[in-house]
Amino acid sequence: MWKLLVSLFSLIASAASVYFFIYFHESNEIMSLIFLVAAFVMMMISVIFFMIFINRNNAAKIESLNTRLKLWSNVSYHVTQAGDEVFNELPIGVLVYDENYIIKWANEYSKKIFNSSLVELSLSVISETLLKGALAGNTAMLLNFSDKNYDVVHNVENNVLYFFDVTKREAIIKRYDERLPVIGVIGLDNLEESLKRYDVQEKNTIRGEILGEISDWVGSFGCSLQVLSNDRMIIISDKESLQKMIDDKFSILSKVRDISSKNRLKSSISMGIACYDIEHSEIGSLAQNAIDLAEKRGGDQVVVNIQGQKIQYFGGNTNTLEKNSLLEARVQAQALKETVESSSNVLLMCHNLTDCDAIGSMIGVLYLVLSSNIPVKMVFEAKNADVTVNKLYSELLNTKLKEYFITYEEALDLIKPTTLLVVTDTQSPKLAMFPSLIEKVERISVIDHHRASDDGYKKLETSYIETSASSTVELVSEMFMFYNDGIEIDPYVASIMLAGMIVDTNNFTFRAGSRTFEAAATLKSMGADMVTVRKVLRDPIDVEKIIAKALMNAEELGNGFVVVSLDDVITERTLLAKISDKLLSVDNIETAFTIGHLDEKCIGISARSMEKTNVQVIMEEMGGGGHFNSAATQIYDSNIEDVKVELIELLKREYINVGDGKMKVILLTDVKGKGKKDDVIEVANGYANYLINNKLAVQATDSNLQNLAKEKEQEQIYLQNRRNVLEKLKSEIQDKFISLYIKIGADGKAFGSITTKLVCDEFEAQTGIHLDKRKVELPSEINSVGIFTASVKLDKDIVATFEIRVFEK
Repeated sequence: MWKLLVSLFSLIASAASVYFFIYFHESNEIMSLIFLVAAFVMMMISVIFFMIFINRNNAAKIESLNTRLKLWSNVSYHVTQAGDEVFNELPIGVLVYDENYIIKWANEYSKKIFNSSLVELSLSVISETLLKGALAGNTAMLLNFSDKNYDVVHNVENNVLYFFDVTKREAIIKRYDERLPVIGVIGLDNLEESLKRYDVQEKNTIRGEILGEISDWVGSFGCSLQVLSNDRMIIISDKESLQKMIDDKFSILSKVRDISSKNRLKSSISMGIACYDIEHSEIGSLAQNAIDLAEKRGGDQVVVNIQGQKIQYFGGNTNTLEKNSLLEARVQAQALKETVESSSNVLLMCHNLTDCDAIGSMIGVLYLVLSSNIPVKMVFEAKNADVTVNKLYSELLNTKLKEYFITYEEALDLIKPTTLLVVTDTQSPKLAMFPSLIEKVERISVIDHHRASDDGYKKLETSYIETSASSTVELVSEMFMFYNDGIEIDPYVASIMLAGMIVDTNNFTFRAGSRTFEAAATLKSMGADMVTVRKVLRDPIDVEKIIAKALMNAEELGNGFVVVSLDDVITERTLLAKISDKLLSVDNIETAFTIGHLDEKCIGISARSMEKTNVQVIMEEMGGGGHFNSAATQIYDSNIEDVKVELIELLKREYINVGDGKMKVILLTDVKGKGKKDDVIEVANGYANYLINNKLAVQATDSNLQNLAKEKEQEQIYLQNRRNVLEKLKSEIQDKFISLYIKIGADGKAFGSITTKLVCDEFEAQTGIHLDKRKVELPSEINSVGIFTASVKLDKDIVATFEIRVFEK
């Protein structure tokens, strides 16, 4: 400040000297010269001081800039270190990929997660599921890798993936899921009725043997068993134990069956199990619904209803036990009568692809309703029926029954809130001739003999389901005795109904009990004629030729199974059934399947069996259903060969050459739910054969086990030798350093950056050790002067480190 004042003073003095020089210039030359010199001196002094002042200010600014630059360099270093810590130390994996889904950058934590440098590798190296999710543009995914779980957040716009370890969360969720409550209801089918011929001591012995077997089986899974009555028990368990029961395939069914067979009882057990995350009282209701379904399907089976899963069925390996009493028929006839007579009108409908049993039972119900003087119509479309029904339908149109057949559109005009719809020969709404009609009525009754599926009607008034019956016609014929007195039917109608029974029993061969013949006798007394039946069921010569050709091309699979396919024709569903029935008449054939085109897009399978195999279960697995001895399915958008292969693989896996024993196999590859490659597992013979035939496993013979042991021993030796080499290489790399030089610009930034390739080249040049650039990991992008630590991941747990010392060039 003082220098500034001196400068100002000098300038003022200089100005004054000039003034006096001008003033004395005329009067006194000497004084003017003195003042001129003084002014010059003062001017020079002021200039000198002014320049000193400016230079000192510039120096202060330079010093300030230098101080700020130094501080910025220090802050930049710490910011860089903090950024490195965020990207490399925090437990968040980060990947950046390009448009080809090739990883271009990965932070340190992601490399630790996947035990790889990752860069220049495809996302598929981590997981095919991850790649598919990225391709689909999913913004959130759950990834399982190396026994850990990660939430994956996908920034689609910038091609970035973030990985968050949620293993503990998923473990808690899994444990919670395993502890979901399970309630099961066990019922002893027909036990008390079967024990009537035994004395008290024998009854208690047999009952005790069965209960003891059930108790031991339930106890082996850590479940609680409570006896409610002589034929009812309840199980309390959790989902983890239930899964073990499923894996066991509910072996208790066969154990109880063996006891019944030994004591010549017509008894089995049924079980309904429910597992839901709801109130226990609601789970109990679901379990009761499940056992009701198991009993409707004929018993000797388990129905499992798990939340979020399709209903599963186990067992059903014996035919339904015939009920000896007509009590149920009387009760159901009266219930139907009361429902009909409380209705304003009645509509009748059977299933789609109508057969003789369906139309025969529907016409039989027509006569029941007519005896109650209630308006009634049959909703029917001939094009939705098979060839045989179309033939007899044309005859019915020449009788007085013509007035009772109406179309779907006409039925819609007759629907009222008090209208009753009676559906015969199917319990599945989707199989009805007109499924939409079911949605439009408020009151429904069902009469059927098929085993129930998991879909059903929601507005039922009455339901007469008797799986032990040969046909629905049998049930309707019995109801004639109890519905109203004096019911008379047309002889031709009686013949159609009898034809339905004959078709469904394959000429009274299957499911034909004493009540079946009683029902046939009832129809005979009403005028049914066997000659008429034979005429109705006769086939044209072209059909017989197809059947003969199919028999010649039948493929025997062993264990009584045979499969035949019609590759070159489009046929009727009934023809497939006739071929399967015909195959059963051949010696040593127990189960037959016929595959053929029902139209250009639909392939049908008709399945028939004697008494050993439940073809309903097989067809249900392929999307169909039916009865123990007769079932079918329809498959769309496939071809004959693929359907045939799928069916044969299913049969070989579960039924052919299965036996009662188990087999140990060595897995040749990972098999979901069974084990990893080289694991030795024990599975059922049938499944073992399936694995072996498909090159997924080999039998665990002594020779194969010895070879496996040798391979593992050689692999261990190789791994140990490799590890020794890597440990030695680690000791050579560890704690070494290399020096690198980079140019620094005026702004303190480096020109370019140090790449992994440059580091590896310099390391080899300075130490003589070659490094694989894919295994070298830099802490971050190096673009400044300093000391950095690089790591070399030689193996999963063998990591060497060295220093990179960066100097300014």
